Amino acid sequence: MKYFLSFLALSLALNADIVLPDTFTTNFEQTIINEKGKVIKYEGKVLFKNIKEILSTPEGGDETYTRSLFKWSYTAPTQKEVCTNGVELTVIDHDLEQVSHYLIDEGVDLEQVLKLAQPLTKTDYKATYKDIEYLITMDKNQHLKKIVYVDALDNKVKIIFNNMIYNSLVKEQELECQTPSGYDVIEG
Repeated sequence: MKYFLSFLALSLALNADIVLPDTFTTNFEQTIINEKGKVIKYEGKVLFKNIKEILSTPEGGDETYTRSLFKWSYTAPTQKEVCTNGVELTVIDHDLEQVSHYLIDEGVDLEQVLKLAQPLTKTDYKATYKDIEYLITMDKNQHLKKIVYVDALDNKVKIIFNNMIYNSLVKEQELECQTPSGYDVIEG
């Protein structure tokens, strides 16, 4: 589980060079190679949506606040659902019949990574955030295609996005992880 948690704590935002939509859906292939050379391959689907909310300020004005919601549905080699709002992370492991809740404190903040991204070529970007170097690749339409990095546990992580659909219809309830009855619940 440690292998994929570091990437799952991501939140997305707009950047002057890398522009992401308010919603997207995509399939993904994630390859993780640990320090001993063991390779783990995951695949599944990601749903993403930015939720814009207007909050009243103490001065009587309004501020717009954006929450970024993700749902990673792993289909192979195991079935998991991972939902995050950038603050909390819920992992439902169907094989273990277990639900884990975590507060995110050391996760990757993709918003900051993208803000720091510097173009290398027309489609490739590089960013360093919290001493970790990220290589980000966009496709010819400037849609997110690939992210490569070495995480804090020295795992080499590569995530490839396939069939990326920007501005797709994503309902907020689709991004929720529902706890199945009878599953063990662990608070992290």
